[in-house]
This record gives sequence, C-alpha cells and structure tokens, in this order.
Amino acid sequence: MSEFNIKHLSFTKRPISVPADYRPNYKIAQICLILKYACIGNKSSLLKLHLFSWAFKRIENRTTLLRFVESDFKSDFSVWGIEPTLNRALHIATAEKYCSYSKGTYKLEEKGKLYCEKIEEDEEILSEEITLLKTIGKKKVTDTRLKGLANQWTLFND
Repeated sequence: MSEFNIKHLSFTKRPISVPADYRPNYKIAQICLILKYACIGNKSSLLKLHLFSWAFKRIENRTTLLRFVESDFKSDFSVWGIEPTLNRALHIATAEKYCSYSKGTYKLEEKGKLYCEKIEEDEEILSEEITLLKTIGKKKVTDTRLKGLANQWTLFND
C-alpha cells in the first residue's frame, strides 16, 4: 500500500448493489469490444457507441438492430436509447487510457486492445455481445448512416 501512498482504505456497504450492466468496468469492456469489432479503424462516434450499448441491453433490441442492418437500413427502426452510464464509463475509459477522444471520435488504444484480448480468453465472457458485433462487422453501421437517422429525431414536426 505504501507504494501508492494510500494510508487507509474503507468500504461502505450499500443497501442495494449496482446491477452489473450499470457498472463502469462492464461498460468499459463493452466499449472496447464495440471499438474493436464494429468500428473501422477502431474509431467511433458517441452515437454509435450508444446504439450498440442499447442493443446489448435486451434481446429484443439486438433483434431490432440486426433486422435493421439486414434490411439495408430500410426497416422502421430509427430511435435507440441514450444511456448516462455509458457516458460515465467513457470518461473513465479515456482517463484510464482504454480509449482516447479526439474531434468527436473515440478510438481504441493499446490498453483497450489488451483488455479485449483478456476478455476473449474466456469464451463465456460477453459472448453474446461479441457474437452480435462479429455478425454486424465493421462496415455496415457507419457513423454517417447513424447521423442521418439522428437528424430525423425531433419532438416537433414542422
């Protein structure tokens, strides 16, 4: 402990544990996998990261996303969830150098690549997420396409 200049550690038991899919480490793992498997040059916009994070939450979301991609982006799908826990995890992931942020784009860094390799050593960890990302691949869901969809989001029609 003296190596880190930590003199005292304490833990506080919380009345309710945080569900796994809201924990930063879980989200950071998802972020690294998205950047590795679904992003050209291991780079992504925030919007794309939110799309995949939303798809990971429920089987119905995964099915909707796959149907949308397989229909060449012509199905009715156009809105997905934006999750504050993903934003928090991105702050931590960039601070811990799993990824970097520049000009509106997140990029997987060496530490994130190593983290992906560790995850992949165990075939049961995040296997459904990895399968979805490999199925969709790097070239189908582009930031340009997502930006076009997001431009249709409005509360009030003119």
